[in-house]
Amino acid sequence: NERGITALAFAPDGRLFMAMDQSLTDDPDPLILYDAFHPSRSISVYDPAANTRPVEIFAESTRITGMTYYNGALYIARAGEVGRIVDGGKYEPLAGGFAVNSQLFHANDGIAIADGWLYVSAGGVIDGYSDGPIVGIGEAGAQNVVSAGNRFAARIVRAPLDQLLGQRSIEAFQTVARGVRNPYGGTVDGSGRLWFTDNGATNVPENVSAGDEINMLDPRSVAPGTPEDSTPYYGFPLALTAPAPDWYTPPVVALPNTSAPTSITWAYGTLFFGVYGRNPGLYRLGRAGDGSMVAERILLAWPLLATATAPDGALWIGTGSGGLFRITPGCG
Repeated sequence: NERGITALAFAPDGRLFMAMDQSLTDDPDPLILYDAFHPSRSISVYDPAANTRPVEIFAESTRITGMTYYNGALYIARAGEVGRIVDGGKYEPLAGGFAVNSQLFHANDGIAIADGWLYVSAGGVIDGYSDGPIVGIGEAGAQNVVSAGNRFAARIVRAPLDQLLGQRSIEAFQTVARGVRNPYGGTVDGSGRLWFTDNGATNVPENVSAGDEINMLDPRSVAPGTPEDSTPYYGFPLALTAPAPDWYTPPVVALPNTSAPTSITWAYGTLFFGVYGRNPGLYRLGRAGDGSMVAERILLAWPLLATATAPDGALWIGTGSGGLFRITPGCG
């Protein structure tokens, strides 16, 4: 395969859906690379058991960064939009109007479904420090700056799936968490908690956290219709140089600045995620001797953009250079 893989999703019967882009390692065309709306992306379906050639089911798409399969349909997060492909059917848009900053690769990225709700990780539109530090203002003001006033940016949002399918509008979505910069991946663990990565700001001093994080949200802790200013706030875009305020929700794991974590999935009883930037590769969450959560790199790979868990429990990863790998426990 000579095309980059930007997202993966499995159907219960073992079919693997792959979002395809240009290769990100072989002198990518900058006119495509920095244009999220360039219609050069596609989705192919592959049957690992039959090992047949992948079949393209959706072509001339904008950039695709998240997919999940649910109840006979593939749900897709692509530049500024959420849609789906019902088995045997064509692509159907469900909601448009999410913020997109092509140059920063910010958009609606991760997508997950749990307990009848569809969750979307919606990125902000500015970088933070490279645009000038956002300090000395309140939580609501900082949120407004990084989202440029877009109610569906720099947030984790959700919509009742039945309502979204009937209404087919972004207005079906409501905020469930705020204070994120570019939350790339999203997944649900075995107990129904939502986990998401956040890609932090650039040009940040080493003594200040840029917001590269692994975060966890229990959706059941945020009742439907909760006012936005009462939803959890995860820190970015404020520079937390002083003791964290009481409204700040800390990450499960704070990663080094410029780590740029990407896709995340639940497998083998823990979380696995990709890192695109500093110390790239495949990581998993583990525990240190004192019981604290830590990120452990288990595989050196670049650029790792896609992860998914197969029906048999195996972990699959896809890279921006076109590599597709299946990973299972082995002997040390």
